[in-house]
Amino acid sequence: VLVLWSASGDYRPSAFDLAVAPYRYDLVRWEVSNVLDKWIHKLGDLLPWNSVPPREERIADAQEYFDLGEEIAGLELRFVAGRVSNSEAKKLRGKIDTLTQLRQSMQANVEETLESEISSVLVEEGFASRIGIILPPVDTVYARSPGVLVLSPRDQISRLGTTLLRPGIDDQEREALEELVLQEHGLAALVENTGGVAAYPSIVSSSGSLHGALVTTAHEWLHHWFFFQPLGQHFWDSADMMTLNETAASIGGEIIGDRAFTAMTGEIVTRVPYRKPTDPGAFDYNMAMRETRLTTEALLAKGRIEGAEAYMEERRQFLADNGIFIRKINQAFFAFYGSYASSAASVSPIGDQLDKLRGQSRTLGEFLKIVGEFDQVEDLADYFGTGETGH
Repeated sequence: VLVLWSASGDYRPSAFDLAVAPYRYDLVRWEVSNVLDKWIHKLGDLLPWNSVPPREERIADAQEYFDLGEEIAGLELRFVAGRVSNSEAKKLRGKIDTLTQLRQSMQANVEETLESEISSVLVEEGFASRIGIILPPVDTVYARSPGVLVLSPRDQISRLGTTLLRPGIDDQEREALEELVLQEHGLAALVENTGGVAAYPSIVSSSGSLHGALVTTAHEWLHHWFFFQPLGQHFWDSADMMTLNETAASIGGEIIGDRAFTAMTGEIVTRVPYRKPTDPGAFDYNMAMRETRLTTEALLAKGRIEGAEAYMEERRQFLADNGIFIRKINQAFFAFYGSYASSAASVSPIGDQLDKLRGQSRTLGEFLKIVGEFDQVEDLADYFGTGETGH
């Protein structure tokens, strides 16, 4: 039946399909190659002759793993810069390879350490079953996180589609893909990096810090958990539901990740809420980006598409002059980053509403379980009886 059905359609690839094909991220291959490996390793640890190192040693290894990543990144920058002799370059490459192999040998144990630390926080928040099991289990792989191609109409800010791309696409290739989408389909496009993807196991960037990895791992696990709740099951219903999912995962991920980091290192994480600068002449990134979003939407609402695009480029240059470099700001940029209501690129009231709900909740677990039951964005406003909805 499948063969007959497939033969009835026209599946000739478009120029866009052919152009994107070499860059697509193979999620199926990822699942096949990682799910079994992860669980075989976990089962191996249960064997009586495989002793587990003390927690302090495992935490030290985890910190070393991310420190090695920073060291490797610094060496690669020197290598790419090309300001070394041939003999020095050979030694540099040899050192990079040695450190990379060492890091790879540590990876599986480090992943289990961070999964265990996050699971401990989740148990404290009431996410464990009666027999002490967290479902779904926290499961992640630290690797190069995929890129993403985001599409938006040019006449409004709206995410039309998202395609995962292999990591490591350079700026020239990004520009070529974005231009092809514009010419072939008349859409705004953005090729951007990601810090993580909620596959299972989740893919979390290995290039950051221990703290950042914990926060992102917790964020992606919340997407896994939301998948089994009304909130996650309605993720794709609308842009507002996507924003509600992403913002709730961001709030929870930060709190869980911060607590796990403190438990591992003893360092207290202090997050200072945004405050408008008292000096009227001081540069304020949040205000500048919010102004850019609002003005862009106003121009698009008047049908001034080219004017809006020229304005966004002017603002990109303005931000660069103030030390904030962004490769491209267009409709797809705001469609992507606007999904996170806590971002300066968003104008959604969902962030403030979720902050209010978090403040009224007795625990983080209570907050997440309340939000998890929402199957439409109106549920959030109705919870307070405000009648307000998302942007």
